[in-house]
Amino acid sequence: MRQLSGGGDDSREAHRRLSKAREAELMEDALRAIEPRLISSVTRVTRDYHLAQDITQETCIAVLQEFRRGTKFEKPIIVFATVVARNKLRDHWRKASSGERLYDEPPEHARQFGTGSAAGLEYLELLESVKAAIANERQAAVWELTHVWGLKGVEIAELLEISSATVSRELASAEAKAKLCRDDEEPASA
Repeated sequence: MRQLSGGGDDSREAHRRLSKAREAELMEDALRAIEPRLISSVTRVTRDYHLAQDITQETCIAVLQEFRRGTKFEKPIIVFATVVARNKLRDHWRKASSGERLYDEPPEHARQFGTGSAAGLEYLELLESVKAAIANERQAAVWELTHVWGLKGVEIAELLEISSATVSRELASAEAKAKLCRDDEEPASA
């Protein structure tokens, strides 16, 4: 081991400690960046802040585990986190609709949206009706990732492995189809 003028050393152990510290710093920065976006997106979908916190916490744990496994993210971390959050939310609704009790009862002051599993099923039915109106799987995915999950065009492009320009075109087309469907339904309900 060679001593350096600053009092440190250039041993493998010192280098490993530095790289571990840098890795921890990067991980912390990533979690700080994705947590508020996930809470916002999941709260918008569920209308239940406490559930959004639970889903976000589980998602952050999954991201942390991937960091510890040494995963090198080729895409922005928010893309991975959004997919994990979406899957965890769907699992939550499936389990809730089967009668399985997922979490303790929410506190009295928590905002409620319908009955627990009914709200989730309502959301899934609404999402499926929008996807049916759009009638194109990729356009529907772009619409959902934009409006429900709050991803940016570049992040959606990374996730779906398409160009940003294609994301813009697909979103415009999906929004036009969804608007036509909504316009068709409005006169009938009047």
